[in-house]
Amino acid sequence: MITKRSFPNRCLAPLLVLCLALGTAVAQPDYYPHGAGKSWTYDSGVTQLMSGPRDFGGVEVMVLTHYLGGVPISEDYLIYAPDGVRTLGSASGGQLLRYDPPLLIYPAAPLAVGSNWRSTTDLGTFTITLDAEVLGLRGIQTPAGRFNALQVRQRTLTNTGASTLLDLFFVPSVGVVRFVTQDGSVVDLIERVP
Repeated sequence: MITKRSFPNRCLAPLLVLCLALGTAVAQPDYYPHGAGKSWTYDSGVTQLMSGPRDFGGVEVMVLTHYLGGVPISEDYLIYAPDGVRTLGSASGGQLLRYDPPLLIYPAAPLAVGSNWRSTTDLGTFTITLDAEVLGLRGIQTPAGRFNALQVRQRTLTNTGASTLLDLFFVPSVGVVRFVTQDGSVVDLIERVP
């Protein structure tokens, strides 16, 4: 039997956090939402629509198509697995980029404050490195509702010296509800189709 004397209060907080994290992971099998037909529309005029699965060089992927004003502008080819979400490539402007190795977009669920990950891919003429960290949990009000979102700071770097910074506000089982760009522009979720 565990008594207050044998189980000090300083142990309760980490245990409670662990139980909540495990409960969240078990309660949310679609932690990183990716079913065919799911869509997210943002106040920038961009809609993202998930489709698939589709064959991509012998690998089954989900395809995230980005539309602007109803016109497709790019696609991302994604794998959702127990070890996280990876992109095998992207297409835009008639150009297909295959990532070798695939880039890690998100690590295995669940995310936690302080989680960080780094992934690099070689495109032949240059490399891309994605470096990300979960900064905190934030209350976010968007036209699509109020959310408690994980703030993920994502840096994209190339070996040519190019660099971008983007803050993503991610809600498990919902997706990204806000983007904040390097220049401070805010893009909010206005509608989603679960």
